[in-house]
Amino acid sequence: MKKNNALRIAVIGGGASGLASAIFAARTASAENVPVGIDVYDGNSRVGKKILVTGNGRCNFTNENIEKLNFHGDSDFAFGVYSRFNNEKTREFFRSIGIFPKSDNAGRVYPMSFQASAILDALRQECQSLGIKEICDTKITDIRRRGNGFILNDSFYADKVILATGGKAAPVQGSDGSGFSLLRPFGIEYAPLLPALVPLNCEGFTKSLKGIRAQGRITIRCEGKVTAEDTGEIQYTDYGLSGIPSMQVSRFAAECLHNNKAVFAHVDSAPWFTADELKTEIFALIKNNPDMPVEMLLSGIMPKKLGTYILSECSLNLSLKIGRLNSAVVEKIVSAVKNKKYKVSSVKGFPDAQVTAGGIKAFEVNSATMELKKVKGLYVCGEILNVDGDCGGYNLQWAWSSAYVAGTSIIREK
Repeated sequence: MKKNNALRIAVIGGGASGLASAIFAARTASAENVPVGIDVYDGNSRVGKKILVTGNGRCNFTNENIEKLNFHGDSDFAFGVYSRFNNEKTREFFRSIGIFPKSDNAGRVYPMSFQASAILDALRQECQSLGIKEICDTKITDIRRRGNGFILNDSFYADKVILATGGKAAPVQGSDGSGFSLLRPFGIEYAPLLPALVPLNCEGFTKSLKGIRAQGRITIRCEGKVTAEDTGEIQYTDYGLSGIPSMQVSRFAAECLHNNKAVFAHVDSAPWFTADELKTEIFALIKNNPDMPVEMLLSGIMPKKLGTYILSECSLNLSLKIGRLNSAVVEKIVSAVKNKKYKVSSVKGFPDAQVTAGGIKAFEVNSATMELKKVKGLYVCGEILNVDGDCGGYNLQWAWSSAYVAGTSIIREK
């Protein structure tokens, strides 16, 4: 039960958005002389487990180049919230807690130490300085109204609640979708939950490609319509396609598959050439090196193992001399290089996903405050909403932005 006149706030979920929202709430309360007690509940033995594995343990916590197209799902809603606490304000915030930003050539922003643990340590230290209490090994399984406030697990009272439980991606880190169960009694609608930033499973994929890393472009076609594409280092596996390009397009493939539509991944293994330019280069190579074996034809463009696979798919004898190749065969090779098609049977599941696509729909939320319209005093932030971002710091930026709006508003809203 409530013991004093301090505003009691329960933050459910001790991940990025949960810790940040608690900090913003405590800072706002201090600035506005509002007595407050903030408890962060987490089912894990310690908070911030997922933060430690972001960015391959280096934690690219924002990006210098953020546009609306970097957010998916309710992107208009997301970008509006982002504009309240953008990447510049994010860097200022982290500087204020001892993190010095370091950007790479792609605009990804890391702590200068390149250690995700530095981000978590700084957030926890700020929580401690502000008197925020961490309550771990405590999974909240029930939220009910109690007067003008809430009772959690029939045990903990809160005047207001911030729900920051995440989605379903990486359940080993604690994101198991339990937040949506907590919302069920309140009738909150959410978009289907799908794995995003995850590899693609492809039908009949050959194990001979396993281990290849090569630059290329992946284009997703859903019933013939282009829905997404991305360029970068593709990783070939025994089950299909991985690497950043695969992950960037995966949420669109997952969405199409969820709607029972046929999905194909088209791989361009030489995106720096047009088809005509590639054709010209191959004809020049044939003219200048007629005695070169076919198996060497593409080795100057891509890893030899990938090139020989593509040439074998064109039914070519790899020991044949390239001087014997005619125009029709060259056309066939160019087509295979520029547009190799793989049928996507599924995407890898939530255990392999970096983020969840889907979540609480924007119309359920007051974008100015992050308060649920149907439940006064209950605020939401982070991955539990129908917002997911590209690789490169966009999802953590969403966590900070939505946490800022929720954390500041929960103090100011009466």
